[in-house]
Formats: sequence, C-alpha cells, structure tokens
Amino acid sequence: MSSRLNQLFQVAPASYLERTVLFTDSLSSHETLALTANRLVHHVDIEPINTRSRVRVLTALHQYSDVPMVSYVVPLVGFALVPKSDPPHDLVFLPEFTCCRLLVRSDGDWLRLSVDRDLHRMLPPPEAEADSPFCDSVNYWEFIAGDLVGSIRGTAVLAKEPDKQWRFLMQQIVGAAGHEVVRSTFSRDLRYPEATGY
Repeated sequence: MSSRLNQLFQVAPASYLERTVLFTDSLSSHETLALTANRLVHHVDIEPINTRSRVRVLTALHQYSDVPMVSYVVPLVGFALVPKSDPPHDLVFLPEFTCCRLLVRSDGDWLRLSVDRDLHRMLPPPEAEADSPFCDSVNYWEFIAGDLVGSIRGTAVLAKEPDKQWRFLMQQIVGAAGHEVVRSTFSRDLRYPEATGY
C-alpha cells in the first residue's frame, strides 16, 4: 500500500520537514553508493518508519508504490552536478547532514555540490578565501545552538522553485533512537551567479 510520502514531500518539502522526521543516513550505505555511482539523477523514495520516514534509492521506476520522485543526490564522496536554472528535477538530497557542510561551486550553467564531512566546529566559509573556487557553503554548525545536549542530527535537502535560486532546507532532529522528533527547521537561498545561457 502506498504511503503517499513522495507526493506530500514534492508538493511542500519545507512543510514536510517541519512536521515529519526524515532520515537520509541510508544515502551513505554501500548499496546506495553503488546505485548512485556515475549517474546524474536517481529514483528517490521516502518510506515510512512509524511516525518518522527514511529516504532510499530505488533501482528503477517500476519499484515505486508512490508517485515517482526522480531527484539529484549529493554523494558521500565526490560531487553532484545540478543545473542552475530550469532543472528537469527540483530536489537534491544530501547524505545525513550532521557535523558537515555543503560546498557550492559554480561551473557555467551548473552547480557542483559536495559535502565536507566530520567537522567538529564552525569553520570560516571557504568562499571568503582569496581565489576560492566556491561561491557558497552551508555549515551544520551555523544552526546548532549551545543550549542543546546529546545527539543532534541533521537532514538537508535543496529545493528549486521556478525563477528562484536553489533553496537549502535543513531539519534538526533530536531525541532517543526510535523516538526522534523535529526540533526546528532552517532555510536560505544558495548564493551563486546566474546561469550563462545555452
């Protein structure tokens, strides 16, 4: 039976992240890394886990029991290429966004997206350095306040609306394993130069 989570997410990703925990840790698994290697887009599916949910990658369209959600996925190692404007798909999923940062590089009509992992604190933005190849970055530590203790997980997604920049959406997840809840969400537009045209 279909859970309709893909449909709900595609209609309003920010609202979904405000209400429902979404785990993306499976995007770092060996199985998913093998499925996503050397591919530009992927068959992403959201499956329910009691009151929470998890992203997974399917091998083909026929495996969906819900509305198909063809999307971009930023790999754990390497980068994803995403069109700056008029992309055929309007979602980008990142691996679990805990203690890491998203690095954004402009490459003509494309954005080159990668993840810098295992950070232990806020670092200066790499785009501020002289001759930096990056035009923007988003750091997990930008959104973590000193009033929280314990494990604070993060889920991050990029969403694109027509005639707008790609928007970074992050969900902060707290709670004991099996009882996680959404503590808060954050969002901002990515900063990058316009596409040069075709």
